[in-house]
Amino acid sequence: MKNKIITGLFSMALALALAGCSSTGPTAKRQMNESKDKVDAKAIFAESCVTCHGPDGRAKTWHGRLVRAQNLADTKWQATSSDSEIVHAIKTGPGAMPAFEKKLSEAEIEALAGYVRNFNPGS
Repeated sequence: MKNKIITGLFSMALALALAGCSSTGPTAKRQMNESKDKVDAKAIFAESCVTCHGPDGRAKTWHGRLVRAQNLADTKWQATSSDSEIVHAIKTGPGAMPAFEKKLSEAEIEALAGYVRNFNPGS
């Protein structure tokens, strides 16, 4: 009985954590038809990514630790991840990360991938 309660609580906590990462805010909806150069990627990151990756991209948030979110400021990750791999990750959501392919436009995803490069400590 105790194990069922613990398992149930863990499942609820995980579902809540993932739900916090999967919503698309008003900025993303408002920018759906904008070109890549007009998209405010920082605002989209704040609405859709900061819950897990944190404002500095280091994933040192409660949600980030729970789902083992990628530290976007990791030098090795930045050096070994191509722009197309980052775009693909945003679209498909590796691991516990939700997929954003149906929530963000192609221009928003590309702008967001470019914004992620700003966390590179080597640049």
